[in-house]
Amino acid sequence: MPVSPILRFARSGGRAPGLCRLMALGAAAFGSAGPVIAAPKTDILVFVNGDRLTGEVKGLERGQLSFKTDATGTISVEWDKVASLQTNQYLTVETTSGLRYFGRVPEAMKEGTLRLQVEADSKGWDLPLADIVRAAPIEKGKLVDRLDGYVTAGYNYTKATDLQQFTFTGGLSSRDERRQWSLDGSTTMNSQDGQDDTSRFDIGLTNRRFLADRWFAQGFGSFEGNDELDLDLRTTLGAAYGRFLLQNNRHEWAGYAGLAVTSEQFVDQQTNQSVEGVLGTQYWYFHYDAPEASFNFTLNVFPSFTESGRVRAEGRLRARYEIVDDLFFEASLYNSFDSEPGQDAESNSDYGVTTSLGYSF
Repeated sequence: MPVSPILRFARSGGRAPGLCRLMALGAAAFGSAGPVIAAPKTDILVFVNGDRLTGEVKGLERGQLSFKTDATGTISVEWDKVASLQTNQYLTVETTSGLRYFGRVPEAMKEGTLRLQVEADSKGWDLPLADIVRAAPIEKGKLVDRLDGYVTAGYNYTKATDLQQFTFTGGLSSRDERRQWSLDGSTTMNSQDGQDDTSRFDIGLTNRRFLADRWFAQGFGSFEGNDELDLDLRTTLGAAYGRFLLQNNRHEWAGYAGLAVTSEQFVDQQTNQSVEGVLGTQYWYFHYDAPEASFNFTLNVFPSFTESGRVRAEGRLRARYEIVDDLFFEASLYNSFDSEPGQDAESNSDYGVTTSLGYSF
């Protein structure tokens, strides 16, 4: 098989450079690339207990190795249960230090390491498995084989106030050796006797490209509405540049900064457009020993450059706990703040706690 020139580099050495139709359209746009032929299932996976599997490496992400066999389909294997891995596929491998390596993976010289060689006669590198946080084949299968997703639904009722709350969320994501995209949406509706019904929704789309030394560049867009803030629709488009500050098989923490252009339509007001800064951070914790659990936190702050003194902020904290395979319980806390909301807004902030049941695929 011919080798792409990029695979002849030992490792990356560059520096970093300066609600339904929308979700469907977004997924279709990202899926426009044509499929390629899947790799032969000849990769060998050896567990620490000595068991072996023959199949195809699909990728390593957040402590889980995706491995596909004819008998089981694609399964997830906890990375700390792997003793060795062998494949003729070319992999891109990233370590906790942020360095990236390229090459095939012949049989390891010793247990607990991953050996990478660009060519059979090259020296290669022996990388400790515990230091590897990501791996992806250079050649990938069809988009549908690379998709991860989730849906959740929740209902809360308070008898004393006759308050009902409905919550729905969902998302799709995919990752390869160079980039990651995600599409997420959520909506919360509140109903109470004697009060006007209220609702909020947000749809977010992010496309992140990985650079050398744990840096990344990303483009993003979002659509939001919030009755509590008197907001009919806010559309945001922007770009940011950031870095992973912590990265291992249990934790990821990233920070980023950038610019965004925002168009807002408040109730009974003219459309307002502004330029904002973007300061954000994301933290993930993931535990894949049964039962699986995860925790993530996202905070984005938008100081306005065109409206002096105005600051917006969006935050979300989400915790998940697996009940049975792929079925999970989720508790989520959200907060939206705007120092200058609509003129008829009841408050300059909106926050809430939701609980729901979800399914991941």
